[in-house]
Amino acid sequence: MYYKFHNVLSPAKLNLGLKIVGKREDGYHLLKSIFCLIDLFDIIEIQITENGKISLIEHEQAWFYQKDLSYKAAKLLQEHTRSTLGANIKIKKVIPSGAGMGGGSSNAATVLIVLNQLWQTNLDKEELSALGVKLGADVPFFIHGKNALVEGIGEIITPIEIPELYFVIVKPSFHIPTKDIFQALDVNFAEVNEQEITSKWLLTKKVNDLETPAKKIYPQLNEVFSELKQYGTPIMTGSGSSIYLTYSDKNIAKDVAKKLEARYNTFLAASLPESTVSCS
Repeated sequence: MYYKFHNVLSPAKLNLGLKIVGKREDGYHLLKSIFCLIDLFDIIEIQITENGKISLIEHEQAWFYQKDLSYKAAKLLQEHTRSTLGANIKIKKVIPSGAGMGGGSSNAATVLIVLNQLWQTNLDKEELSALGVKLGADVPFFIHGKNALVEGIGEIITPIEIPELYFVIVKPSFHIPTKDIFQALDVNFAEVNEQEITSKWLLTKKVNDLETPAKKIYPQLNEVFSELKQYGTPIMTGSGSSIYLTYSDKNIAKDVAKKLEARYNTFLAASLPESTVSCS
């Protein structure tokens, strides 16, 4: 039997402020950050098959498709639910890789949500999130699909309302391995007052603790920050390398994006109240 392809949009996110507030004994860092969904999407097409085989077709990344988070997500769901069905998965990438915008995690979450529906495996949001966290700390956020204050290693998710915002995002020509940034991180946790770090504080202060180690390892980031400062307050998202400016006026954001696109890989995006793919 032939099944049609289902097309879905897999959104990116920006960190509207990120503070490292502690470190677990296993080495994982504890954070507080606002995760904001934006209308920059990868396009995912999924076709279920009856042969049980999972394939990532037209895979155009530098790594083998078996190492892709989307493939791993499908395999994990299949093994967990013992589904006998398979899937053909196509991903048209728009979200840049290694940019701190959660593209891989979003793709994995989207595959989990859609295959859970198509395979009729009927896991609820919490069960899917428990699977998702095995793939990456950001995956549960995308499964929940709403803007949120995210804490712990990414598993404590509190939905919040974010005003309509517009972002000019600059992606430098290099990408930053997350592992390198956390290894170079130097935070005195005795000086961290976790109670004062609220959603409002993060939105107002516009700080990302990962910027300092990123600039040490990649000093060329300083040049990008210097140029962007004439247009507002630049902030890095996640562990980089993307840097963004925030506006409440769409036309101003458009004008700034036009000025920057000649020199940088530039994206213009708006905040989303919720993801376009939902876990029912």
